[in-house]
Amino acid sequence: MVSLKTEREARNLTQKEAAKQIGVSYSTLTKLESGYRGASHNTMEKFSLFYHKSVDSLFFSSLNTESENAKTDEKVVQ
Repeated sequence: MVSLKTEREARNLTQKEAAKQIGVSYSTLTKLESGYRGASHNTMEKFSLFYHKSVDSLFFSSLNTESENAKTDEKVVQ
């Protein structure tokens, strides 16, 4: 599974910066990164668009193999 925290840190963003750019509250971002809560469909789409990763790879990749996630991510970027 791609870690939301890893994706954010790869872009050298603080949690507050990322939350603002993604369009979610700081509280929502911290809870999602820590695994404390799940995300709504709308929130998952925001993260997907921001990080250029599929919703599956960001939130459900434990259900998929790494190669399946890579193929899905390629489709999102295109």
